[in-house]
Amino acid sequence: MEKIYKGKTIEDAVAKACKELGLTTDDFSQEVLELGAKGFLGIGSKDAVVKITYTPDVCQCVRDYLEGLFEKMGIDDVALDITLEKETVLIQVTGDNANLLMKNRGEGVDALQLLLSLIVNRDCGEYYKISFNVNDYKEKTKNRLEALAIKTATQVVKNRRKTTLPPMTSFQRRIIHAKLQDFEKVTTYSVGEDPNRRVVVSYTGEDGPAPRPNRDFRKGNRNDRGPRRDGNRGGKGGYAKRSDDRRPRREYVPEGEVYTGPITHLPGEKLSGSAAKSSATVETAGASASPVTGGTPFTMDSEN
Repeated sequence: MEKIYKGKTIEDAVAKACKELGLTTDDFSQEVLELGAKGFLGIGSKDAVVKITYTPDVCQCVRDYLEGLFEKMGIDDVALDITLEKETVLIQVTGDNANLLMKNRGEGVDALQLLLSLIVNRDCGEYYKISFNVNDYKEKTKNRLEALAIKTATQVVKNRRKTTLPPMTSFQRRIIHAKLQDFEKVTTYSVGEDPNRRVVVSYTGEDGPAPRPNRDFRKGNRNDRGPRRDGNRGGKGGYAKRSDDRRPRREYVPEGEVYTGPITHLPGEKLSGSAAKSSATVETAGASASPVTGGTPFTMDSEN
């Protein structure tokens, strides 16, 4: 990694680099870019410029970045344990406030791990793998998903039918694939797009998938059902039962016959539609006529 430092002299620039980086002169190499000049009475003076090349401590780099990030996010009272094993940086964050990073199925943990990987490999000049863990989240998730994988695979073999699991992150899907890699008569693959990508556990036995059940066991369909016992549909959403006190319909008398039914309306009652027109025709012809014939509704005058 390279950085540029300036000072009145070369020694001042190097001392500034040692203080900022926390290193000694044996931990980095330096290249003088400009010697600097005092000038005359301060006029035309120039600072010395030195380029420092060093290999940063990857653990300290990760610590500085996370401490600054947690401070901006308002996450305090957490402990950071950062170690380097070969080419893998192991990061363990513990504390109650750190649970904020595990929301949304642990997507915050996966996002931080990817971000740290990009930063470390850019600034450190070497390739490192990053393993970011919060309150043993990965261990707990692994145990839970492995149990789910075994249970699902057992059901798939028993029923000989494939099963699709809920959406998972890439870390969670890898656990399912790895656990069922050697499971007999079962194969796994992923379908869909993130963030709704799912794992499918499918049956691969020699006897093939189970046949679909026969769903034609019902006798007839809803249109073949007989009438209800009471003869009415009734109930919520049906037709209400007819009551005896309903107002009878207006009756019409065929041509040449005498009307003997009940009176359908009283004098002065307003009618509408064809009944009003027919009533007006009868009254015009003569209200004293009795009985009423001619296919018109029955009416009465106040005189009768």
